[in-house]
Amino acid sequence: MSLEPILDRAPCGFLSLDESGTVRLANTTLAELLGVPRDAIEGQSMDRLLPAAGRIFHTTHLFPLLRLHGRAEEIYIPLRTASGEEIPVLVNGVLRKQDGETFYDLIVVPMRQRHELENELIAARNMAQEATRGKDQFLSVVSHELRTPLTAVSGYADLLLRESRGPLTGPQRDYVARIAAAARYQVGLIEAILEFASLDGRMRLLDPSPVDVESALTGAMALLSVRAAKEEHDLRREPTPALGTALADPQALQQIVLNLGVNAIKFSEPGRPVLVRSEVAEDRIRISVQDSGRGIAASDVERIFDPFVQLEASDAGYAVRGVGLGLPISRELARGMGGDITVESVVGSGSTFTVDLPRAR
Repeated sequence: MSLEPILDRAPCGFLSLDESGTVRLANTTLAELLGVPRDAIEGQSMDRLLPAAGRIFHTTHLFPLLRLHGRAEEIYIPLRTASGEEIPVLVNGVLRKQDGETFYDLIVVPMRQRHELENELIAARNMAQEATRGKDQFLSVVSHELRTPLTAVSGYADLLLRESRGPLTGPQRDYVARIAAAARYQVGLIEAILEFASLDGRMRLLDPSPVDVESALTGAMALLSVRAAKEEHDLRREPTPALGTALADPQALQQIVLNLGVNAIKFSEPGRPVLVRSEVAEDRIRISVQDSGRGIAASDVERIFDPFVQLEASDAGYAVRGVGLGLPISRELARGMGGDITVESVVGSGSTFTVDLPRAR
């Protein structure tokens, strides 16, 4: 009998015993652990490797367990080195039949390796907990220390624009309007960051259920129509009524459609149409939002789903607005419901974003 080279130099020790408890095979790893040559182990009784307490445990527990059940898992036992030192190890063993003989193959893992692994896992867990605490503190600061005063700035700017405290000159109105717009942008940025930071927790709370596509689109279109009218876009939907039932979280689905719709309105030139289309395709429901903007270069198609990515104005052909979190959030929500979001785009001809979801039966 001989050992394969990969087993001989395995990171853990290996022993194969016959029914009498004689070591028939041992690997180099075990020999080095004990500080003796392999031929000083092979052909010897297993008792020679054990201190007195280990011999008793081996005879009364480990061997009977292997004979009775054919296996033993994570049994603690000490081994004795050439210098007489005791090394605690964990033994996993199985019974093996070969050529009419019975053998007991043992894998020996020094406890210090297990302790090192456990210590590494504990350290990783502590780091993760510390990172979570840091994240919570950061979100608390962002939410309370930044959003609250910015909301006040926006509110007071709106009051000044209403001229409730007296009329404004033309330049004053322009300055206050810029203050209000900047404050609203910053509040929107903070809310988007908070939304993205809490996305992992929300993903675990998604509750997909049958959702009527027509009802979902009717609610989303009612909100989008206000934005579309304000920016002089023709918002259309096909077909009416929409068909099918999607398996989705209602709030998450509406948020996805709103995000895609707002993007289509935002990045289309004024007066150009925005089309929302739905279709049933076997076991899937697909809802697409088609804009009439300048399109997206092939090299940028996947990049736009990365957090905080915004195409440069020179590339997109329009002013950059937003913080680049709508699409990443929407895609993660879609994937959390067993779906996805894809995009087809031709530079100069617009883009079509499609959310693909399971169809409810």
